[in-house]
Amino acid sequence: MPFGGGLEWLRARDPGLRAVRRSARVTLVACAGFYAARYGLGDRVVAVYALFGAIASGGMSFVPGAPRERARTLLAAMPVAAALVTLGTVLGAHAWTAALGMFGVGFLVTFAGVGGPRLGGLAGGLQAFYMLACFPPYAPETLGARLAGLAAGMVMMAAAEVWLLPDPAPGHYADRLARAAALAAGALRALAAEPRPPVDSPERLMAASQELRMSRVPADERPTSASARDRALCQGAAYMRHLLAQTRQLTQDARDTPGARDPAASRLLHASATACHGVALGLSGRGPAPSDAPYTSAAADFEARRIHLPVLGASGEAVVRGGAIALDIANTGALLVTAVRIVLGAPVPADTTSPADRPGPFWYAGRPAPSLYARRLLAHLTPRSVYFQNAVRIALALAAGRLIVGVLDLSHGIWALLATVTVMRSSAAGTRTALWPAFGGTLAGAAVTAVMVFSVTDHVAVYAVVMPAAYFLAFSARPVLGAGWVQTFSTIAAVAAFAQLDPARPGVAAVRFTDMVIGGVTGALIGLLAWPQGGGGELRRACTRLLDRGTRAVTEIIDTITGNGTVGDALVRARLAQTIAEASYAQYATERGAPDAEHPAETDFQAIMLAGNRTIVMGQTLVDHCPPGALAAWPHSATHLRDAAHHLRLTALSLTYDLRSGKQPSALIEPPEANVPTDHTVIADVCAASEGRAPDPLLYYAVDAAIWLTSLQQVVRAIRPAAEGRTAAPG
Repeated sequence: MPFGGGLEWLRARDPGLRAVRRSARVTLVACAGFYAARYGLGDRVVAVYALFGAIASGGMSFVPGAPRERARTLLAAMPVAAALVTLGTVLGAHAWTAALGMFGVGFLVTFAGVGGPRLGGLAGGLQAFYMLACFPPYAPETLGARLAGLAAGMVMMAAAEVWLLPDPAPGHYADRLARAAALAAGALRALAAEPRPPVDSPERLMAASQELRMSRVPADERPTSASARDRALCQGAAYMRHLLAQTRQLTQDARDTPGARDPAASRLLHASATACHGVALGLSGRGPAPSDAPYTSAAADFEARRIHLPVLGASGEAVVRGGAIALDIANTGALLVTAVRIVLGAPVPADTTSPADRPGPFWYAGRPAPSLYARRLLAHLTPRSVYFQNAVRIALALAAGRLIVGVLDLSHGIWALLATVTVMRSSAAGTRTALWPAFGGTLAGAAVTAVMVFSVTDHVAVYAVVMPAAYFLAFSARPVLGAGWVQTFSTIAAVAAFAQLDPARPGVAAVRFTDMVIGGVTGALIGLLAWPQGGGGELRRACTRLLDRGTRAVTEIIDTITGNGTVGDALVRARLAQTIAEASYAQYATERGAPDAEHPAETDFQAIMLAGNRTIVMGQTLVDHCPPGALAAWPHSATHLRDAAHHLRLTALSLTYDLRSGKQPSALIEPPEANVPTDHTVIADVCAASEGRAPDPLLYYAVDAAIWLTSLQQVVRAIRPAAEGRTAAPG
């Protein structure tokens, strides 16, 4: 294969050569620290901990962010790493104390990942620090040397992140949101103009919406932490996707039924365009935080004007519908502006949500970061939580592995737990698939090391040459060759490292293979027995509850304003379901997954979050402003609204069945039947009831409710597999 072709082959499997760069950094730092301590200082303890300080912080940890951000994170984690080494050194006196400590460390370190991807990414490395320290020999007098080696390895690794083959800075989710806002601003400005210039195609607006999906975003760009900024980014993306969908609807309407728009609606669209432009400038760093001031006068003018505007015929229906969608866009834009101001750290208005209806949409604004992290931690202290499930699963596996190697007195027991960690990196559902490549790779590595040990015996120089190459291949093999090769080269590298500390024995390969098998079996069995659904199963259950309770709230609200029911607690239950679903979605978005040939397409889970958000926001607006039974005087409109609400629930129920069963939703859902009411139907009723005069102001609640139901129906029908492969967390 020509060199150019080989490079292209490598780039296709490792875009940007990120794994190769990372492997080079870790290998150079780990080997430099090891060789300097082993052959320069003659200190074996410092050498081991310098080696593992680099490997655990650089090779076993996956910290997102720019190089300097990763370096700061590693330096900030040093006190925690030192505490874990100290704890492992103290508890290593007995197998049972070491195992208890392993359970506690495994649970706490893994559960801390609830705070976000940076904390979760450090879990593997931090666990390795405790593992290494708690294994024999029990030598508390070497604690100083252990901490010195640890500090050297981690400091060198942090410096290498910045200055040694640094990765390009990852993109930012805020930039995607800014591009979508700029596109929306241009489309809205074009729609507001008279005569109207050509506007962006509906397909471009749809593409911009799809680019905000987490499945389209690299893992290190996803806003999934508990911080107010990341929460606001996710919430702002949901608002932006709805705004783009409604703008797309207006664009299609303008093509299908061209004609003059109500001047007040045009001014409202122009105000929305101005606000979206401010969002784009603020998020891209080219302007101040956006303001919703453009909406204030335009929305008031539109509300005052439309209740006095006579409507007649098809043109009147188009004006009413276009104005209602423009008002929906403006209201969504106001929420978007608030979310973006939180992202940028600008002040936002105080939460005006009544105590009975809290938490409001921006309950987290202004709260200190520790309280937000504590709130998420407390919320997930339940067996229903994916974070809790994963933490218990890993803690049990590590503790069992440590106890087993202590009871059996395995001479290389540390590698049993490292095998456990390797297998446990996947979700429980994927442990079966991770187990066999790991065993196969270990077998291959054991065979190679057996030949190496018998052939080389005690020629240390050979091991010193083999170790860097083996570590480089171990850290770069996963995306290029697969997980099995990681185990192969890791086994070779480990033997080469420890052979430089102690004389190599012919039986070392067989001993190490036995230890790895024990660790892998332990991790696999514990993982498969404890909550095998993993993050995907919990997210599907949470989304099922959200769709069920959300559509119950919709039917309850519509029944109430049409005089066919009373307000209950359905909206409160929907709000709670939304909170749980968002937390599960944030966890799911942090999971790393390989491409799945059997399930190449994934449900648009973010669209389900959007549907829940729209249900709660607009539902609360109708409850607050439209009196119960207000639309009962217009039976045609009331009946059509109730029919549309119940059809929405039926559509959602078919989707919840697929979610509960774990099936992918049907790729195509047929459009509504001809007799299913739409917003056009209700608006025609309103115009007919007005008989050419200005409609009764209460009837505009029917119009707004119809637009709401139609937008929800479109969102629910759009929750289908996307034409994309799974590269990380879907949705």
